[in-house]
Amino acid sequence: MPSVCIAGPHRYPDLARLWVRAVMRDVVPAFQNAGWNAEIRIYCDSGLGAFPREWFTGVAMEQPRPEARDFVEFYDAALSYDFDYIFFIDADLSFADSCVIAERLSWFEENDLAAISFLKRAALPGVYAILCRREAYAALGPRALAATYERLDQWPDSVNRGPGECAALALSSRGGRVVDITAEAQSSIADFHGTTVIRASREMFAAVIGEERFENLIAGKRYFCMGAYDNLLLGALYGTIFSEPFAVGPSGEPMAGSVTELALRSILRSIENQNLITALSNYFKRSNEAILRLVRREGLDYQFPAVIPATWGVS
Repeated sequence: MPSVCIAGPHRYPDLARLWVRAVMRDVVPAFQNAGWNAEIRIYCDSGLGAFPREWFTGVAMEQPRPEARDFVEFYDAALSYDFDYIFFIDADLSFADSCVIAERLSWFEENDLAAISFLKRAALPGVYAILCRREAYAALGPRALAATYERLDQWPDSVNRGPGECAALALSSRGGRVVDITAEAQSSIADFHGTTVIRASREMFAAVIGEERFENLIAGKRYFCMGAYDNLLLGALYGTIFSEPFAVGPSGEPMAGSVTELALRSILRSIENQNLITALSNYFKRSNEAILRLVRREGLDYQFPAVIPATWGVS
């Protein structure tokens, strides 16, 4: 009977709570119904003490240690687990449909298949949503999944490969296959990009540079705006499900650990760069579709946060 560890790194327990809920509902059954043994394991990047144990019943939990000092090293450490397969799922990604997984498990009957990637965010499959044959990846040696910079002497034409991308190249050179089904999986997943980054950035340096400068920084950075909006979407869902605040700040204010609805509304209204507006509008439409997949799966009513300027034409 095959065994699989469903593994994800998490810095924030509220986001992990949503993630575990979706994994238990739509990922674990896909394996169990196929006769696989499945275990959920989360890496608590901010330490076990930050994660209320009662929120994670039935989940194995780890914290930073010498061989896994942060979430990037956690990926490689997971390759030493005693499982046949590791299913890495990013903290800000959820499956809303088990069929997309269940219908493809038989593919591993082909011995040259090393992994199935359900989401690729760059040119190569990384670790965002990848079901991999543990033995194939472990055979690549230490730091197989590490991120790298290549051709630094050719800056700015250097290449940054995220966690897992070099492994995909190495496996291909050895005759292994990593099958990417990003296009087919899009309607079955809810991907929210940058939700952890904006919260960690606020946590680490907003108090140093000041609130006004931090909000000005968000206004000029597409990735920060994306994460802030996605956190508002997830925060509204979290509050509906658990009747508790999401991304609280130091004083306990909801969303103040990311960006509040009032603040993001003001930030977006201040943006005048049309290219940035177009890019954000397209992304926000994508995020709205993603949150609706989770909302429908929950069978809930949902109200979108009112932050996007009406002139942007996002619905």
